[in-house]
Amino acid sequence: MAIRNWFGRKKPLVRDAVEAHMGGACETCETMTHTIRPIERINLHRTLERMLGGGGRLVGYGAGSFSNVTVSELLLEDKPIAPVQRQRFETKPDEFLDCVTRGIYLLRQGGKPIVALLSQPESTYDSPALEVMARERVTTGAVLELLHQELKREMVYKGRTIFLEEDRAGQIHVRFQQVRPTSRESLIFSEELLAVVERNVLGMVRHGETLRRAGRSTRQGLLFHGPPGTGKTLMLRYLGAVLPDHTVIVLTGREQALVRESCQVARQLAPSLVLFEDVDLIAKDRENNNCPTLLHDLMNEMDGLGPKAEVIFVLTTNRPETLEAALTARPGRIDQAIEFPLPDDDCRRRLFLLYGQGLSLANVDLGRWIERTRGVSPAFIEELLRKSTLMAAERGEATHPLELRDEDVHRAMEELVVFGGELTQKLLGFHTFGFGPGKG
Repeated sequence: MAIRNWFGRKKPLVRDAVEAHMGGACETCETMTHTIRPIERINLHRTLERMLGGGGRLVGYGAGSFSNVTVSELLLEDKPIAPVQRQRFETKPDEFLDCVTRGIYLLRQGGKPIVALLSQPESTYDSPALEVMARERVTTGAVLELLHQELKREMVYKGRTIFLEEDRAGQIHVRFQQVRPTSRESLIFSEELLAVVERNVLGMVRHGETLRRAGRSTRQGLLFHGPPGTGKTLMLRYLGAVLPDHTVIVLTGREQALVRESCQVARQLAPSLVLFEDVDLIAKDRENNNCPTLLHDLMNEMDGLGPKAEVIFVLTTNRPETLEAALTARPGRIDQAIEFPLPDDDCRRRLFLLYGQGLSLANVDLGRWIERTRGVSPAFIEELLRKSTLMAAERGEATHPLELRDEDVHRAMEELVVFGGELTQKLLGFHTFGFGPGKG
């Protein structure tokens, strides 16, 4: 039965367009379906658009539903042709591409007519899907194989820093994360700590082929632990910067709920580096864990990578004692724990010089403040010098480079430690007691 609009005109039907393209009724056609992964959306769109450029037509099929629409449903129902639905996806930081999410590509491959249906459900029960229809099964299979090959080429996410995000409809999207690169020179750690980290990450990458020939596993799990502000996140940024061929997948905050999906992406985009910050949020021991499902997902994914997987896990925590023993004490999950201690005298001196760039410290008794900051984190020293700069500006200092004095540092220390109270001391990693007005 024909559908007419308000003016009595017939609306063109999807079925008519498909049958006209296929050269007749489609009861004997063959279809095959592929579930679209988040990392495939952009490559799939580009591939179908290239095929469309070789001669074809793109039509829409109306509003979405709570499950994926199939070609059979469109052929059996009187679905009118409607606008093609698109969604914007990020192709690189701050650059986007409008990709078809619901539409029908009427194409030709090898001179034979084919139909490629893109569907995206409104609910979380189904994932987006691609369904291909042709007259013969061999043609359908060949087209899907061609698409699979194209999906692996020029993956826009490969070698980038990304994270996964779930929208309100439960659909998962890949987002780019812009990370400020960190050089080795800006890392204020002991040489011993740097050597251990680089051996267990960069060495594993550099000698991967040798290890594989010797029958050794190339997957690796590391745990960075230590007080807040001791440079664990800074080290993660450094590792991401010196491994340009690796895809970096970041899990922090809400993204931790997508452990399983993130690990799947890590395998698909290998070689990859999975950075899991504050893992204690989901990986506390079983008796005190509010997220046991996520903990099991993490352990299962680390177990399931296989010895030849080119995936390195780096987990961080400020509270290693709270972690589930089955995660930390089992080789093959965490292979090496590395402690990030509070900086010693030499590291604090180097931190003052690093964070003092752009300032004149000639009138600051550096030795005194290196001693007074014993037991603090690098983050505290960075904030101390920032606050000291503000104190110098308030007393009218306008030299270039800006000149700091001991009184500026003392006032900054007093404000941070005394007036900031226990909370600020904890946030900035201040562990030295006895400082107060007049005690500087």
